[in-house]
Amino acid sequence: MMDNIDIKDIIKNRNLKIIFEPVVSVIKHSVIGFQVTSIGAENNDQIITMETLVDLAEKEACTIELDRLYREKAIEAFKKIYEKNKEFLLFININASIISNYVGSGIIKDLINEFGINHGNVVLEIVEDNVKDIESLKTFINNYRSLGFLVCLSDMGHGFSNLDKISYVEPDIIKISGAISKNVECDYYKQEIFKALVNLSKNIGALVIVDGIESYEQALTIIELGSDMLEGIYFGNSEEIGKELIEKAKIKVQDVAKQYEDYMKDKIKLEKTKHKSYEEMMENVLGELSKRTEREFDEILNNVICINQEFECIYLLNDKGVQVSKTFTYYKNMLQQKALIFQPAKEGTNHSLKKYYYFLKNMGLTKYITEPYISLATGNLCTTISSVFESKDNKRYILCIDFNPNDINI
Repeated sequence: MMDNIDIKDIIKNRNLKIIFEPVVSVIKHSVIGFQVTSIGAENNDQIITMETLVDLAEKEACTIELDRLYREKAIEAFKKIYEKNKEFLLFININASIISNYVGSGIIKDLINEFGINHGNVVLEIVEDNVKDIESLKTFINNYRSLGFLVCLSDMGHGFSNLDKISYVEPDIIKISGAISKNVECDYYKQEIFKALVNLSKNIGALVIVDGIESYEQALTIIELGSDMLEGIYFGNSEEIGKELIEKAKIKVQDVAKQYEDYMKDKIKLEKTKHKSYEEMMENVLGELSKRTEREFDEILNNVICINQEFECIYLLNDKGVQVSKTFTYYKNMLQQKALIFQPAKEGTNHSLKKYYYFLKNMGLTKYITEPYISLATGNLCTTISSVFESKDNKRYILCIDFNPNDINI
């Protein structure tokens, strides 16, 4: 099939097809700009994928010409809408693997100038993990950033892609990959990876865009996790940037904004209810323990774990951080390989360096709630709430209860 395709003829006739996706900010209730992607070409009534075109261009030594055609068509189309709204941004892909060919040439700058577009409205999105010449990439980025162009590092979170580039790209914007955003609304681990990438971005002064948005549930989760901007087919796509594409995107943005507002109201209401419920459960347990002495604690804890499935583990420490009870848990289905390294702590275990003891003790608190972490008792993610109480014989103890983080928001 490839033998029947003349890549040079496609380039000459400018047959490359491109598509635009809106980049939006739900928090700002607005369309921020447009990501442009080359999707292939039409040739003799057949659709040729971009992957095929790239392979052919490499064989015919015209990769640069194909790359240039993509940018020319993108900027030409963007110019029409830019004249009506000079606040829109254009995100164009820069192939990092061939970037050494552009260093010092000024090709992209000249093209932008030719169409009368302000440099600050163009975001150069660095793509392609196989960077052959890091120094050329640094020089390219520094040159274009000094001219006012913005720089975006793409595909963050896709395998180990681009994590190593952060130090020398110093991006203005980081784009989190659709590999992370897919099903993020129901995947706790992806949410934690997402939050880590957002925190990294904020710490280096970069804005966050998330790619691959396909539903409003996904959008709501991603907004809550800290993304500045969103992109994906949920907000539409088109071969042209026109009024219809923009208006449809705006309607989607307003719809998500309203649903996010309702979602946050419901979430706050639910969290208040759950908070009250967990407070009551904690107070009931503490009330029972405070009426007993240490030799009766195990009986109380065993009864508590049997009637409170929300508790993953429950155990007691003395004032020195040493465990004085067994670890009671309803979690019995430990995988054999996990059981070798994860098992409930035994009576006499020293917890004095654990945060739920150390912070509680040294900060003079009566209650402490940890961030989610991997439980050494079960191998699951958990949050520990620790509370100080006095027993019947006026000795100080610490009640520790582990919860699944998906079940608790206190």
